[in-house]
Amino acid sequence: MKYQISHVSKALVAQLLIIFSLCASHNTSKYFPFIERSDQYVTDKRSYFSPNVFYTTASTAFNRGGGNTGIPELWGNYDLRDVIDSLQVVQGAAFVNPIETITGTQALVGKSLRFKVSSKVRSNGFVLHYEQKIWKNFFAGGWIPVMFVSATGRYLFDRVSSGLPFGNLNPNQLFEQEQQIDEIRRLTHDLAGFIKNKWSRSGVGDLDLYLKWNDHLDYRLLMKSIDINIQGGFTAPTGILSDRNNPLSVSVMGNGHWSAYLDLASEFELKQDLKVGFMFSYMHQFKHSRTLRLATGNEPTIFSALTAPVSMQPGDTFKISPYLTLENLSDGLHFQGRYTYLRHNEDTWCDKRADQSVQSYLSKDKDLIAQKENISRWRAHYFTFQVSYDSKAALKHYWLDPLFYLTYDMPMNGNGICKTHHLTIGAQLHF
Repeated sequence: MKYQISHVSKALVAQLLIIFSLCASHNTSKYFPFIERSDQYVTDKRSYFSPNVFYTTASTAFNRGGGNTGIPELWGNYDLRDVIDSLQVVQGAAFVNPIETITGTQALVGKSLRFKVSSKVRSNGFVLHYEQKIWKNFFAGGWIPVMFVSATGRYLFDRVSSGLPFGNLNPNQLFEQEQQIDEIRRLTHDLAGFIKNKWSRSGVGDLDLYLKWNDHLDYRLLMKSIDINIQGGFTAPTGILSDRNNPLSVSVMGNGHWSAYLDLASEFELKQDLKVGFMFSYMHQFKHSRTLRLATGNEPTIFSALTAPVSMQPGDTFKISPYLTLENLSDGLHFQGRYTYLRHNEDTWCDKRADQSVQSYLSKDKDLIAQKENISRWRAHYFTFQVSYDSKAALKHYWLDPLFYLTYDMPMNGNGICKTHHLTIGAQLHF
């Protein structure tokens, strides 16, 4: 009787910890979700190796305040006037306005010249995930993706939002003027040191290493079984970094930051072939210094002419993910529907230059600083569909009891995050 009560108490305490905790996606990138699967936690106390291949694509992002926007516009709206102002602040007395260079006049100087900036980001690769039972209920594991990622972009002049008058210009004259304005943009980018309208890299993501504690209880609390997992780990910054000289570049994962995380996951088998579960996470990234573009005013940071060493303290990232699993729709064939809410709090930047005679926005009014910090916040709502085939549940005596799975992560809504669709095909091999 004491044994039974202790296990029930343990289950209740663990569940209370889960309910009153918010917990981590191991990835803080606003471009690639890499959402964890419940099968990574609930393993029937077996070691496993899980390779998979994946493909992601995104061509738009969720705008702040609703609607869609271009992926580079997650850093703010592009106005060529602001970018030229940034170039003037950096070059000082040597500055020659690109507008005058191209047009020979000052007619467009100081006027708002807004562009829609769009891009398409794609990636493909494979993930290696290994977990080893080390002692009783304790496991150790590691996870890393290997991938190719690319981005292509486009700049489209927005005459309406710029407020330029149409006047008596005919269609040909309008087209010529827009071509001239785009030529001014290209010259400005050359002077600021930006390269190309495309970007690609091959490499790995951040290395994830962890320890996990698991307990499995049968016939407790009027349920067929309860599975409880507590996992803690860290990620090392081995991943692909953004390129400060290419505004279309993206970071694959932590963008150079070490991080630590805690996961709490529980699964309840309500009755035969019907399970519900909850995954919660909290992730903290550590401060890191790196040379990046740093806005001087209203221009998006990635389009600033100023390059500076910056100390970044990222905000914390939280995840809540409930799911429902229907098992053995056919022998060994399972279906899972999972909702994931991700939230990343605002980042704090600090200018580390010894000589700050060229002022960045960090030396200016607090409202501008707050505006830039708010841009770094994001949240996302994903829905995941997973179909899997469990050879053990199908009573097939295959070597390594393989679990095959197909997973599609679909972005449903969000604020300030890339609208990335993620398809994964893989296997989980147990031993």
